[in-house]
Amino acid sequence: MSGGFASVDVADGIATVTLRRAERRNALHPAAHHELAEHWDRLAADPTLRVVILTGEGPVFCAGYDLLDNLDTGVMDLPASGFGGLTRRTDFPVPLIAAVNGPAMGGGFEMALACDLIVASDTARFALPEPKVGWAALGGGIQRLPRAIGIKQAMGMILTGRTIDAEEALALGLINDVAPAELLIDAARRWAGQIVACAPIAVRCSKQAAYAGLDMPLAAALDPANHPLASAVLASDDAEEGKRAFADRRPPRWRNQ
Repeated sequence: MSGGFASVDVADGIATVTLRRAERRNALHPAAHHELAEHWDRLAADPTLRVVILTGEGPVFCAGYDLLDNLDTGVMDLPASGFGGLTRRTDFPVPLIAAVNGPAMGGGFEMALACDLIVASDTARFALPEPKVGWAALGGGIQRLPRAIGIKQAMGMILTGRTIDAEEALALGLINDVAPAELLIDAARRWAGQIVACAPIAVRCSKQAAYAGLDMPLAAALDPANHPLASAVLASDDAEEGKRAFADRRPPRWRNQ
Protein backbone atom coordinates (compact mmCIF):
# COMPACT_ATOMS: atom_id res chain seq x y z
CA MET A 1 0.00 0.00 0.00
CA SER A 2 1.64 3.26 -1.10
CA GLY A 3 0.62 6.87 -1.15
CA GLY A 4 2.46 10.03 -1.96
CA PHE A 5 4.34 10.37 1.31
CA ALA A 6 4.43 6.96 2.99
CA SER A 7 4.23 3.28 2.17
CA VAL A 8 2.82 0.34 4.10
CA ASP A 9 4.02 -3.23 3.60
CA VAL A 10 2.42 -6.12 5.46
CA ALA A 11 3.79 -9.67 5.70
CA ASP A 12 3.27 -12.40 8.28
CA GLY A 13 1.29 -10.14 10.58
CA ILE A 14 4.00 -7.44 10.65
CA ALA A 15 3.40 -4.09 8.96
CA THR A 16 6.21 -1.70 8.05
CA VAL A 17 5.24 1.96 7.66
CA THR A 18 7.93 3.96 5.87
CA LEU A 19 7.96 7.76 5.69
CA ARG A 20 8.86 8.71 2.12
CA ARG A 21 9.81 12.39 1.96
CA ALA A 22 13.55 11.82 1.97
CA GLU A 23 14.10 14.94 -0.13
CA ARG A 24 12.68 16.96 2.80
CA ARG A 25 14.39 14.86 5.49
CA ASN A 26 11.03 13.15 5.99
CA ALA A 27 9.62 16.36 7.46
CA LEU A 28 5.83 16.18 7.28
CA HIS A 29 3.43 18.72 5.83
CA PRO A 30 -0.40 18.65 6.11
CA ALA A 31 -1.00 16.23 3.23
CA ALA A 32 1.53 13.77 4.70
CA HIS A 33 -0.03 13.96 8.16
CA HIS A 34 -3.48 13.21 6.80
CA GLU A 35 -2.26 10.41 4.55
CA LEU A 36 -0.54 8.77 7.52
CA ALA A 37 -3.69 9.12 9.63
CA GLU A 38 -5.55 7.06 7.02
CA HIS A 39 -2.82 4.42 7.03
CA TRP A 40 -2.98 4.12 10.85
CA ASP A 41 -6.77 3.88 10.74
CA ARG A 42 -6.60 0.98 8.29
CA LEU A 43 -3.91 -0.81 10.26
CA ALA A 44 -5.81 -0.42 13.54
CA ALA A 45 -8.81 -2.11 11.94
CA ASP A 46 -6.84 -5.11 10.60
CA PRO A 47 -7.61 -8.12 12.82
CA THR A 48 -4.66 -10.11 11.43
CA LEU A 49 -2.05 -7.51 12.34
CA ARG A 50 0.38 -8.33 15.16
CA VAL A 51 3.06 -5.60 15.12
CA VAL A 52 3.83 -2.36 13.26
CA ILE A 53 7.34 -1.07 12.53
CA LEU A 54 7.67 2.65 11.75
CA THR A 55 10.77 3.92 9.95
CA GLY A 56 11.95 6.57 7.51
CA GLU A 57 13.38 6.45 4.02
CA GLY A 58 16.97 7.62 3.63
CA PRO A 59 19.37 8.80 6.36
CA VAL A 60 16.79 10.69 8.47
CA PHE A 61 13.90 9.19 10.45
CA CYS A 62 11.83 12.39 10.54
CA ALA A 63 12.92 16.02 10.87
CA GLY A 64 9.55 17.06 12.33
CA TYR A 65 6.99 19.45 10.91
CA ASP A 66 7.89 20.84 7.48
CA LEU A 67 8.65 24.44 8.45
CA LEU A 68 9.49 25.43 4.88
CA ASP A 69 6.06 24.31 3.72
CA ASN A 70 4.53 26.22 6.60
CA LEU A 71 6.43 29.36 5.62
CA ASP A 72 5.30 28.99 2.00
CA THR A 73 1.64 28.23 2.67
CA GLY A 74 0.96 29.62 6.12
CA VAL A 75 -1.01 26.43 6.80
CA MET A 76 -0.56 24.49 10.04
CA ASP A 77 -2.82 21.47 9.91
CA LEU A 78 -2.82 18.15 11.74
CA PRO A 79 -5.42 15.38 11.81
CA ALA A 80 -7.29 14.71 15.05
CA SER A 81 -4.95 11.75 15.64
CA GLY A 82 -1.94 14.07 15.90
CA PHE A 83 1.47 14.46 14.32
CA GLY A 84 1.93 11.88 11.59
CA GLY A 85 -1.59 10.69 12.36
CA LEU A 86 -0.13 8.92 15.39
CA THR A 87 0.84 11.01 18.41
CA ARG A 88 -2.64 11.54 19.87
CA ARG A 89 -3.53 7.85 19.64
CA THR A 90 -3.39 6.17 23.04
CA ASP A 91 -5.18 2.92 22.24
CA PHE A 92 -3.53 1.49 19.14
CA PRO A 93 -4.35 -2.23 19.44
CA VAL A 94 -0.99 -3.82 18.62
CA PRO A 95 2.62 -3.03 19.59
CA LEU A 96 4.40 -0.28 17.67
CA ILE A 97 8.16 -0.35 17.11
CA ALA A 98 9.99 2.78 15.95
CA ALA A 99 13.04 1.87 13.86
CA VAL A 100 14.83 5.21 14.07
CA ASN A 101 17.27 5.25 11.16
CA GLY A 102 18.71 8.72 11.75
CA PRO A 103 17.77 12.04 13.35
CA ALA A 104 14.33 12.11 14.99
CA MET A 105 13.63 15.76 15.61
CA GLY A 106 10.57 17.48 17.07
CA GLY A 107 7.48 15.75 15.77
CA GLY A 108 9.63 12.91 14.48
CA PHE A 109 10.81 12.27 18.03
CA GLU A 110 7.20 12.54 19.18
CA MET A 111 6.21 9.80 16.73
CA ALA A 112 8.96 7.57 18.13
CA LEU A 113 7.82 8.31 21.68
CA ALA A 114 4.28 7.28 20.70
CA CYS A 115 5.62 3.80 19.90
CA ASP A 116 5.98 1.04 22.48
CA LEU A 117 9.58 0.16 21.62
CA ILE A 118 12.35 2.18 19.99
CA VAL A 119 15.19 0.51 18.11
CA ALA A 120 17.77 3.04 16.93
CA SER A 121 20.59 3.00 14.44
CA ASP A 122 24.00 4.18 15.62
CA THR A 123 23.36 7.31 13.52
CA ALA A 124 20.15 8.19 15.37
CA ARG A 125 19.77 11.51 17.14
CA PHE A 126 16.87 12.69 19.29
CA ALA A 127 15.71 16.19 20.21
CA LEU A 128 12.71 18.40 20.87
CA PRO A 129 14.15 21.61 19.37
CA GLU A 130 10.83 23.47 19.18
CA PRO A 131 11.82 26.21 21.68
CA LYS A 132 14.68 27.14 19.36
CA VAL A 133 12.16 28.16 16.68
CA GLY A 134 9.58 29.66 19.02
CA TRP A 135 7.37 26.57 19.30
CA ALA A 136 6.72 24.00 22.03
CA ALA A 137 6.63 20.21 21.65
CA LEU A 138 2.94 19.91 22.45
CA GLY A 139 2.34 16.99 20.08
CA GLY A 140 3.28 14.45 22.71
CA GLY A 141 6.95 15.14 23.41
CA ILE A 142 6.42 17.22 26.54
CA GLN A 143 3.84 14.73 27.79
CA ARG A 144 5.58 11.44 26.98
CA LEU A 145 9.27 12.17 27.51
CA PRO A 146 9.01 12.62 31.33
CA ARG A 147 7.12 9.32 31.52
CA ALA A 148 9.88 7.63 29.57
CA ILE A 149 13.01 8.94 31.32
CA GLY A 150 11.89 10.86 34.40
CA ILE A 151 11.16 14.53 34.91
CA LYS A 152 14.71 15.87 35.49
CA GLN A 153 16.29 14.20 32.47
CA ALA A 154 13.29 15.10 30.35
CA MET A 155 13.31 18.75 31.37
CA GLY A 156 16.99 18.88 30.51
CA MET A 157 16.01 18.13 26.93
CA ILE A 158 12.67 19.96 26.80
CA LEU A 159 13.92 23.31 28.12
CA THR A 160 17.13 23.41 26.09
CA GLY A 161 16.18 21.63 22.87
CA ARG A 162 19.47 19.74 23.13
CA THR A 163 20.22 16.70 20.99
CA ILE A 164 21.27 13.32 22.33
CA ASP A 165 22.79 10.43 20.40
CA ALA A 166 21.77 6.79 20.42
CA GLU A 167 24.21 5.75 23.14
CA GLU A 168 22.97 8.43 25.53
CA ALA A 169 19.37 7.55 24.67
CA LEU A 170 20.10 3.92 25.55
CA ALA A 171 21.74 4.92 28.84
CA LEU A 172 18.69 7.05 29.72
CA GLY A 173 16.35 4.12 29.09
CA LEU A 174 14.71 5.99 26.21
CA ILE A 175 15.34 3.27 23.64
CA ASN A 176 15.47 -0.52 23.70
CA ASP A 177 18.30 -1.32 21.32
CA VAL A 178 21.03 0.17 19.12
CA ALA A 179 22.10 -1.42 15.84
CA PRO A 180 24.44 -0.48 12.99
CA ALA A 181 22.50 1.53 10.43
CA GLU A 182 22.62 -1.23 7.84
CA LEU A 183 21.20 -3.75 10.32
CA LEU A 184 18.49 -1.55 11.85
CA ILE A 185 15.45 -3.10 10.16
CA ASP A 186 16.77 -6.59 10.89
CA ALA A 187 17.00 -5.63 14.57
CA ALA A 188 13.47 -4.19 14.55
CA ARG A 189 12.16 -7.34 12.90
CA ARG A 190 13.84 -9.50 15.54
CA TRP A 191 11.93 -7.60 18.22
CA ALA A 192 8.75 -7.92 16.14
CA GLY A 193 9.35 -11.65 15.76
CA GLN A 194 9.64 -12.08 19.51
CA ILE A 195 6.28 -10.34 19.91
CA VAL A 196 4.65 -12.44 17.19
CA ALA A 197 5.85 -15.58 18.98
CA CYS A 198 3.60 -14.66 21.92
CA ALA A 199 -0.16 -15.12 22.12
CA PRO A 200 -1.93 -12.19 20.39
CA ILE A 201 -4.57 -11.72 23.07
CA ALA A 202 -1.93 -11.84 25.81
CA VAL A 203 0.12 -9.17 24.05
CA ARG A 204 -2.91 -6.90 23.64
CA CYS A 205 -3.88 -7.38 27.30
CA SER A 206 -0.33 -6.70 28.47
CA LYS A 207 -0.08 -3.48 26.45
CA GLN A 208 -3.44 -2.20 27.66
CA ALA A 209 -2.78 -3.03 31.30
CA ALA A 210 0.71 -1.53 31.31
CA TYR A 211 -0.42 1.86 30.02
CA ALA A 212 -3.65 1.95 32.02
CA GLY A 213 -1.69 1.16 35.16
CA LEU A 214 0.46 4.27 34.76
CA ASP A 215 -2.58 6.41 35.62
CA MET A 216 -3.91 4.25 38.48
CA PRO A 217 -2.97 3.81 42.12
CA LEU A 218 -1.12 0.53 42.51
CA ALA A 219 -4.05 -1.24 44.18
CA ALA A 220 -6.33 -0.32 41.28
CA ALA A 221 -3.72 -1.32 38.70
CA LEU A 222 -3.46 -4.75 40.36
CA ASP A 223 -7.22 -5.35 40.17
CA PRO A 224 -8.02 -7.49 37.09
CA ALA A 225 -11.46 -5.91 36.98
CA ASN A 226 -9.82 -2.70 35.77
CA HIS A 227 -8.33 -4.41 32.71
CA PRO A 228 -11.00 -5.44 30.19
CA LEU A 229 -8.98 -8.20 28.54
CA ALA A 230 -7.74 -9.86 31.73
CA SER A 231 -10.57 -12.37 32.08
CA ALA A 232 -10.62 -12.99 28.33
CA VAL A 233 -6.94 -13.95 28.39
CA LEU A 234 -7.40 -16.48 31.18
CA ALA A 235 -10.45 -17.99 29.49
CA SER A 236 -8.94 -18.06 26.01
CA ASP A 237 -8.10 -21.12 23.96
CA ASP A 238 -4.57 -19.78 23.77
CA ALA A 239 -4.13 -19.96 27.55
CA GLU A 240 -4.81 -23.70 27.29
CA GLU A 241 -2.70 -24.04 24.14
CA GLY A 242 0.26 -22.37 25.86
CA LYS A 243 0.21 -24.97 28.63
CA ARG A 244 -0.18 -27.84 26.16
CA ALA A 245 2.67 -26.59 23.98
CA PHE A 246 4.91 -26.22 27.03
CA ALA A 247 4.11 -29.76 28.16
CA ASP A 248 4.61 -31.14 24.63
CA ARG A 249 7.85 -29.17 24.12
CA ARG A 250 6.62 -27.67 20.85
CA PRO A 251 5.89 -24.17 19.55
CA PRO A 252 2.37 -23.04 20.39
CA ARG A 253 -0.26 -22.66 17.68
CA TRP A 254 -2.14 -19.49 18.61
CA ARG A 255 -5.77 -19.09 17.54
CA ASN A 256 -7.06 -16.02 19.40
CA GLN A 257 -6.61 -12.71 17.64
